[in-house]
Order: sequence, then structure tokens, then C-alpha cells
Amino acid sequence: MRRILLTGAAGMVGTVLADLVPREGEIWRLSDLRPIEQPAKGAFEVMTGDLADQAFAMALCKDVDAIIHMAAVAREKDWDELIGPNLVGSINLWQAAVANRVKRIIYGSSNHAQGMYPVGMTVRTGDGYRPDSRYGLTKMFGEGLARLHADKNGVKAFVIRIGSFLPRPTSERHLRMWISHRDMAALVRLGLEADYHCETVFGISDNSRACYDNSRAHTLGYRPEDNAEAYADGIAHEVVDPANPVDVLQGGHACGRDFTGSLARLLEDILPERS
Repeated sequence: MRRILLTGAAGMVGTVLADLVPREGEIWRLSDLRPIEQPAKGAFEVMTGDLADQAFAMALCKDVDAIIHMAAVAREKDWDELIGPNLVGSINLWQAAVANRVKRIIYGSSNHAQGMYPVGMTVRTGDGYRPDSRYGLTKMFGEGLARLHADKNGVKAFVIRIGSFLPRPTSERHLRMWISHRDMAALVRLGLEADYHCETVFGISDNSRACYDNSRAHTLGYRPEDNAEAYADGIAHEVVDPANPVDVLQGGHACGRDFTGSLARLLEDILPERS
């Protein structure tokens, strides 16, 4: 039977994936630092521990065919809170995957790896990184790990830059980058089944106001069923302050936190890239 490891299984994304993605004929190994609520249906194993512990990461990857790596501190924090879970943990996981000959890793990255692009610009997977936070920078590093070990060690990598993963959108920003639970599950299933070497896609639904070009995901077979526009009438219009990076940049509040630079200069630097 195919064994699939899901890290971060007690988290918001991991809990949904463990419920919606497994299929008959698969054994899912669920892992987290915190207690895990095991789904009622399916074949599951549970291993609790810290990916920053190299020995635990090595044991976790034993006899695994594919990994869905969602374990992380998923918000802006000081470096001392991010380095262990987001950097050291990911390093250990990929090293253990190589040692155990794991075939592929689906990596939960974030829109915050490119959050400093302006609202109104359609961002492509091939556009350069513009992390909007320390957290976004750790996701940029994780994407680099995925590329390194795909190119050098043959571990296929499917990077998902996750947008707003919520039951429903509640703000105008969400209308651009929301992904529904079932569309996220479908995208992860695509990562488990599709043929690729190292691929990057956006974790968004079929949103009419999408700020990302997700053509790579569609080419691979992603067929999202939901559109944030279905909730637009219930979302209040937000007044935009053109001098506020929170309103002007795609990363929202992450962009405004600790911002001391020149917004005008930043936009001058970005906009000629598309001229």
C-alpha cells in the first residue's frame, strides 16, 4: 500500500487534508507537535514529535512514498520562533526524504513569498520573490529546498503558494486569493498524482478577481470548483488608502508590519518589470 506522510496534521490545513484527500489503498502517517484528531475513516498512523529533531524526521520518513509538508509556524513571528519549525524542520525533512528515497514532496508555501507585489498586478509563478515578512522569507527558503533536492536528488517537488485558506472569504483581499477546502484538497491530490519535476502553483480557487496566473496548475489538471465571487455581495467595500502598504500591496497586513521604506520607490522598482 502507498504510504503518505502528512506533517502539520493538527493544523488548520492539515486537519482538512487528512479528512478530504485520503483514498482507499493508502496508509496516511499523520505527524505534528500537538495531539492529532484522527479522522474516522481511512487507514492512519500517528507519530508525534518535532521535525527540528533530526532523528525524529528520519524515523518519520521511513517507508514513505510521498510527503505533504504543511508543518510550520504559519504567521509572522520573531526569528527565534520561526527558525526551528520553518527552517530547521524543513531542512531535516528533506534530508530524511532523500535518505529514505521518498519519491515526491508537496510543500505548503505561501502567497507571502510574493506579497510585496501591488494589488492589481497579476503575478505569475515565474515572477521573482518579494517576501513581505520573515514568515514569507522562510517559505521562500522552503521553495529553494524543494528545487535543490528535486534537481540534485530526484525528489519531485510540488510547491503550493497557498492563498487565503478559509471556509469562505470575508474580505476583498480574500476575493483575490481565496481557496476553498475542496479545491485545496484537489490541488494536493494533483500533487500526489501528476507528472512533474519541480512545479510551483498557486493555492487559489477559480476566483474572478484572481491576482495570480495559475495556468501551470491548470495545465497539470487542476479544475477548481469554487469561486470567491459567490460571496462578494456579503463583503463590505473597503476604502483604499494609496499611501498605506496594507491596502496597496498583495500581502495585506503582513506588508504594513514594520514597514519603514518608501512605498512609491518600491512601486517604481516593480512596475517597469511589466512594461
